[in-house]
Amino acid sequence: MDRRKLVAGLMVLAASMLMLVGNASAHGTVAGVKQATVGNGECGIKTLPSFVAQGEFDQSATVADIIEVSCDPETYSAGAEVTIVAAQLYSLCHEVTWYDPNNQDYGFTKGEGRSFRVKLDVDGNANVGLIAGPNCHVGETLISVDENESPFNTFTESFKVAPATDTPQGLTMLPSSQVEDAYSSGVITIAEVEFPGASESYVRVGFGQLYDRCEVDPKVHVITEDRYDTADSNEYWDNDGEVTNAIQLDNNGNGFVLLAGDSSCAPGPSLIEADLEASPFTTETSEFTVLSPRVREIS
Repeated sequence: MDRRKLVAGLMVLAASMLMLVGNASAHGTVAGVKQATVGNGECGIKTLPSFVAQGEFDQSATVADIIEVSCDPETYSAGAEVTIVAAQLYSLCHEVTWYDPNNQDYGFTKGEGRSFRVKLDVDGNANVGLIAGPNCHVGETLISVDENESPFNTFTESFKVAPATDTPQGLTMLPSSQVEDAYSSGVITIAEVEFPGASESYVRVGFGQLYDRCEVDPKVHVITEDRYDTADSNEYWDNDGEVTNAIQLDNNGNGFVLLAGDSSCAPGPSLIEADLEASPFTTETSEFTVLSPRVREIS
């Protein structure tokens, strides 16, 4: 082969490889964030992998979950609607209640049944909580997200109802951080507590920093296992970020509440407290961080 033709061919090949690398970089990561392929309406759904069935007396075998939806904002965002479906969980638990911390049309919103519709913010995100039960059966379920507009894709994730059991002592936030809604600056998380040997005891939940961060009344909804929303109580307005008797521990010492920052929540960490209200008056603490709006990774 002519040497000049060989050199020219190698130069063309090298240029082509550089173009491919450049394109891969443009469609691969931007500042460390995975980007969905533009134009395909890709979404992701994140749930808790499992939740231990808990609750005392009439609330026995109740579970909770937080569902975070993230879609490619260039193809599915800014008011686009999705339907979150938990049909299998509904069959296992007979009742599912949904909580949107700040619906774009109606503000803080709850719903009942197998599915729940939400609108995405400009970053393609939505955050939703749920409580299912009581009297849930143990088992694996699928939770899905259906795009209600073109390209009408469906995405799924698994969630397991786990049997009642002892868990390590402490207060756990599920999740411990969350990207707030770009439309309303709303967030939602679960505060789950375990005090071994303290069955049927009552627990105070303190969330003063989160209460101060969320600037629009009622600031924070505390939703108990029996679905009571403390924001509906006149007494709530005087407590400045704490609710006594928020949790009654079950026979394994477990219990939980949902914390929903209604709107206008400033980014940053907040201390959350859980106190036994009787001897030995143990206190457990954890932290929940509100993250500013951003495009979340699609997994």
